Amino acid sequence: MEVLLKIVCLVVAIVLHELSHGLMAYIFGDRTAQYAGRLSLNPISHIVPIGSIILPFILFFTGAPFLIGWAKPVPVNFINLRPQKLGVFLVAFAGPLMNIFLALIASILWKMGVFNLEVANAAIQINVILAAFNLLPILPLDGGRMITCFLPQNHKFFYFFERFGLVIVIGALMMFSGPIHKLIFGIANMILALLNMLI
Repeated sequence: MEVLLKIVCLVVAIVLHELSHGLMAYIFGDRTAQYAGRLSLNPISHIVPIGSIILPFILFFTGAPFLIGWAKPVPVNFINLRPQKLGVFLVAFAGPLMNIFLALIASILWKMGVFNLEVANAAIQINVILAAFNLLPILPLDGGRMITCFLPQNHKFFYFFERFGLVIVIGALMMFSGPIHKLIFGIANMILALLNMLI
């Protein structure tokens, strides 16, 4: 039951994370996600078997300190965004911000007695960790795009990290799990402190 609850919370978190990217891009003038049929709450449009289901199951049953996963990235043509740099920043930030918002909603629903403690803890933990992970400052994660969108664009450098950045992050998680986990949990604790201020 616990694993099912966490997988459901994770799927909701990553689907809404990706949807928020597409909606923010739409606001700033890019219709790519709309034309691709990705501005949808239908999880089938967003989930991928390995990142959305298989990896979370493996992490859960191997006793990993947290669950992470990913959905199919919502397509965004950053050239269409106006103003471009602000648009790129906010499109990237929309995903982690959605997860922080979902954690806040779960906290409020627990305070109101709508969610029991188990459901609230699962929703808060997964959304906060997902936000913290995506805020790591490396492409193609959202934190990396938020930083690099204001830097001079070295095409070879950015192309390399766009293609291999996620592999580098996963490799770093495996080889340097202690420091990376500390960084993720450090960001997560800052988010939790913010949530405590809001509720």
